[in-house]
Amino acid sequence: MGLPRRLPFRFGVPVLVAGVAFASLAAAPIHGTVLPLRADGLAIGHDGSPVVVQANSGAEYHEGTSVLSTVGRDEPAWESAAAEQAWFNAGTPPSGAYADMAERAIRDIRLLTDSTGAAIAAPVTAWRHVWPRDAAFVTAALATTGYHYDAALVLSFLAGVAPEDGLWEARYRSDGSGPVSDGRAPQMDGAGWVPWATWLAVESAPDPAHAAAVTRMMAPAVIASADAITASIGDDGLPEPSSDYWERPETEVTIGTVAPMSLGLRSAIALAPGLDVDPEPWRQAALDLEAAIDREFGPHGYPRTAPDGGLDAAVSFLAPPFAPASESVRRAVLATESALRVPNGGHKPGEIWAKDVNVGWTPETAMLALALAGHGDHADARRLLDFLDLHRTGLGALPEKVDASGRPASVAPLGLTGAIVILTLIEMERGVPVVPAVL
Repeated sequence: MGLPRRLPFRFGVPVLVAGVAFASLAAAPIHGTVLPLRADGLAIGHDGSPVVVQANSGAEYHEGTSVLSTVGRDEPAWESAAAEQAWFNAGTPPSGAYADMAERAIRDIRLLTDSTGAAIAAPVTAWRHVWPRDAAFVTAALATTGYHYDAALVLSFLAGVAPEDGLWEARYRSDGSGPVSDGRAPQMDGAGWVPWATWLAVESAPDPAHAAAVTRMMAPAVIASADAITASIGDDGLPEPSSDYWERPETEVTIGTVAPMSLGLRSAIALAPGLDVDPEPWRQAALDLEAAIDREFGPHGYPRTAPDGGLDAAVSFLAPPFAPASESVRRAVLATESALRVPNGGHKPGEIWAKDVNVGWTPETAMLALALAGHGDHADARRLLDFLDLHRTGLGALPEKVDASGRPASVAPLGLTGAIVILTLIEMERGVPVVPAVL
């Protein structure tokens, strides 16, 4: 397919170390949901392979590496560490006040990504699969920080599992053998996220040859995805209900579905000159969908479902860098950030979210930070970044959740949160390319 060269060394799929310990729950300082932390993070182990470090281990890294401090200087790990450092130095990661958080997020993304391009969500249990949504954000983070060949590698995995009908499953096995069969229906937002990640990789490409190779490789997946979205648009400009990032069955159309679908169509249209297709059907579908979003969701502050489904962090998907800046979306983002804030300072997914309502979810907090940064509200974005920075694990990994006691919880590192944090910092530092509007 003309995929650009791979880096000379890659880590394999992370492996578990025995005895992952859960966080102690004995001293929660406030009332509310207290959750276990499943791991402190990932590291380069003694033999040079990635290992999962048990929660509350007290482990540390050798400075400036992912190597555990218990690893001697004469062990095989240092060959891997040298390759990691050469890789890290070749990129353009964010600098400034959050450079340490960004560096750990980038290194963790590398450890989560196999040599095949399979970027697993997190390194334990049911998270050891590839979500198209998460992989798209990882691609975007890598592409905008100068790790262009790694971004292409993640896309190559998606190209290998791409459905011919453009209807992406919720998650795929990391060995590339197909979707995880767990009864979940296809999720239409995947058809939006994959074209966007492709467009951003092409837009950020270091040279025309790289851009052309990525476009060729991803053409079947992008075309099928855009065709699937187009076919799903009804006479009212909206698709049928579909699961979105909440990953539950839906009976109403959600903003978490239609916003990425709109993004995917605009991304495919922008890529069309290199796809050898007529984008006019996509253009009309994009205009119809955008008009429906403005008509049905806009007057109510872009809620989860129109007209009164409660505010949802997915309003972020209508903000830069996913779409040109809009004052109405900016107001909705500000209102949503306030409405979804939980006592520990993080954010829940939506106003109607009913489980563990005092737990902060780091992907949603990072999503809102990115939307705030995209609209120039940097002080508010920094407040959310401060929360994420403060609530990392002992090894500096970004967890999935922060529980009511203020402790990092669930899995760590979560690649999705790390990717969105990186995009937020790039947005504040030098700007992330914005997908063009449809004219």
